[in-house]
Amino acid sequence: MMNAQRLKDFVKRSRGVKILYVEDDKRIREDTSKFLLRFFDKVECAANGREGLDKYRPGLYDIVISDIRMPHLNGIEMVGEIKKLHKQQKIIIISAHDESQYLMELINLGVSSFILKPLDVHQLLDILTEMVEYLWFSRLEQAYKKRLEDAVDKKDLELKETRKVIKNLTDELMERLISAAEHKDSDTGEHIVRIGLYAKHLAQELKTQPEFIESIAFASPLHDIGKIGIPDSILLKQGRLTDDEFEVMKTHSLIGASILSGSSHRMIQMAESIALYHHERWDGSGYPAGLMGESIPLEARIVIICDQYDALVMKRPYKPPFEHNKAVEIITKGDGRTLPGHFDPDVLETFIKVAADFAAIYNENSD
Repeated sequence: MMNAQRLKDFVKRSRGVKILYVEDDKRIREDTSKFLLRFFDKVECAANGREGLDKYRPGLYDIVISDIRMPHLNGIEMVGEIKKLHKQQKIIIISAHDESQYLMELINLGVSSFILKPLDVHQLLDILTEMVEYLWFSRLEQAYKKRLEDAVDKKDLELKETRKVIKNLTDELMERLISAAEHKDSDTGEHIVRIGLYAKHLAQELKTQPEFIESIAFASPLHDIGKIGIPDSILLKQGRLTDDEFEVMKTHSLIGASILSGSSHRMIQMAESIALYHHERWDGSGYPAGLMGESIPLEARIVIICDQYDALVMKRPYKPPFEHNKAVEIITKGDGRTLPGHFDPDVLETFIKVAADFAAIYNENSD
């Protein structure tokens, strides 16, 4: 449940946002559109994928919400056509449990938000809030950059100061994006901070280049940004996930890479790499690609051990926290689920040397 201030911000920022809602069930379509009209000025409805695509072509919609199975043009086909017209279009897919086999195809098309049936309006509202926040700050950035560009053209601002302001704004937008992910997950803000500190420290001890160290400190906190697209029923489940649920959970790495893809900024490019590969293991037993050894990017080989350590010493819904020494023992000796062979030997050796520093980072930035 979102707090009062966040709800107030959402209501304010949703003004002017246009929604296209595609659903073949008339009752569900009417009930959900009434709910959406409580927050959005314009909600256009379509009864099938063909009608939805016809309405989308001449219109400019900020968010598209669609069922998968529909007559005349299913949701996947419609999404494919929409993405050809507008690659960055924000899309929410509503899917039944038995349609999980379509998730990979939709992720590859660039869809990052999914809701399982029966439709939970609170979950829908949470996802819409995150999208509205993203749209709000994206427009703010575009408007601000335009004002700065005009100011530079008029020589009212020094170029150096302009770059500084744009960088600060970009950094804040990235922090907001991380914050949006935290709203979806049981992980805390301190966990995000610690991952950045651990990764930076390991990169320094590994004698990597200063540019690499700067990038990984910025990029590593975004490792789980893809969890924005995982249903709360799976993400926040107290017990062990089923095999099907775990397959959905694993897609967060692909979703995260999709969210961060296409940037020309080296730090965002590294963040994409980390989001995609931070569950790959040295012995090839990881996901999503089953990469082995040095075929895994170094930044991902660093982040996996940082994430593993913090997961062990943190309290999670499904486990109590481990003491520092126990966490180090599990990483270096294994416990059945975690094995030393999962980690780059050089990174593991460096971790062992600075393990006490990891404990200090955790204690100084505890929840």
